[in-house]
Amino acid sequence: MNDEYAILAAKTEYREAYNNANVDRLLAVFAPEFTDWSEGEPSFDGKDSQLALRLRTEKLFQCFNVQMQVTIIAVIVKGDFAYDCGSHKIRLTNKNTGETAETRYRYFETWEKQSGTWKIDYIITNKALPPRMLPESTSRSLL
Repeated sequence: MNDEYAILAAKTEYREAYNNANVDRLLAVFAPEFTDWSEGEPSFDGKDSQLALRLRTEKLFQCFNVQMQVTIIAVIVKGDFAYDCGSHKIRLTNKNTGETAETRYRYFETWEKQSGTWKIDYIITNKALPPRMLPESTSRSLL
């Protein structure tokens, strides 16, 4: 299996972990020590990141049914280092009320090949906001 395909397969595991509320499956995609800069969350580095992600997703899965769609824009492999970017569209259904909310996050991840297996070692996410046009006077001054 080539490296790009292996990363795509790992992203499938990532998505399926969320869609099946499987914390261990999710954590298996990440390096034992990684950097997590997820939107709306404190930053975590190193060993604390695995525990923080575990606690956060256990609470998420306890309160919500989660459906995730992943859109990958690019996967770039450079030896034992790679990065990818795209979006995660997440639909949360509250287990108590049935109310749903949908949010799309942009993401950027770096990957490290560890003992022949690709693992996420850095993740950054932020909410994707709808497009907004600049005021006409502003756009003209930029030209």
